[in-house]
Amino acid sequence: MESLFEEDFSCPVCNDIFKTPVVLSCSHSLCKECLQQFWRTKETQECPVCRRRSSRDDPPVCLAFKNVCASFLKQKNERCSSGSEEICSLHNETLKLFCLEEKQPVCLVCRDSQKHVNHTFRPIGEAVSSSKLELNTALKSLKEKLQHDENIKEVFEKIVQHIKSQAEHTERQIKQQFEKLHQFLRDEEEATITALREEEEQKQQMMKEKLEEINRHISALSHTIKDTEEMMKDNDVCFLKKFPVSMER
Repeated sequence: MESLFEEDFSCPVCNDIFKTPVVLSCSHSLCKECLQQFWRTKETQECPVCRRRSSRDDPPVCLAFKNVCASFLKQKNERCSSGSEEICSLHNETLKLFCLEEKQPVCLVCRDSQKHVNHTFRPIGEAVSSSKLELNTALKSLKEKLQHDENIKEVFEKIVQHIKSQAEHTERQIKQQFEKLHQFLRDEEEATITALREEEEQKQQMMKEKLEEINRHISALSHTIKDTEEMMKDNDVCFLKKFPVSMER
């Protein structure tokens, strides 16, 4: 299998290794998805390669070929992971050139193939140097942007801290002012209640004195009434003797 070229396992439409290959009546193999997309676009059921009309609306998936393609893809991935990516997967030749149009390393056979007609190539080393220089330039720009963003982040963090400190300071001031206001209101409440109690005490004392006075007056009147009633029970001579004094009282 290693002697076979990758193009033997690649779809002629998408150029990727087959995953679900279907076989048309003209014997051409294509990805099932690529064929369906081609038919939807063209609105005709013809082969994308030879333009021959397919005799079936739903070509079957070739399971055997599908398994072979899966094995080939697995071996390819194993070769890449083992560090043998310097060999062209299509021609098993050393990758010595870099195609500027395809942006891919290629071998000498690739350079002369139909796929790379009129393409421009550079030696691998030269392409690496040029690419690293370009990448370093981009990397420098990214580092500058990173430093810029970190500087902005630092400024924002300071602003956030300042906002927090300012809010805490303002909160303390508000609490102090309201505590002063509460204390003032408590003092005013106490003073007002004290004045009210003093006024109450003064008024009660005044009314007490008035009550005592009127009680004395009532007592005096009661005695006068009682004496007068007793006098009216006396005989005529005694009554007339006491009458002037009673009237005076």
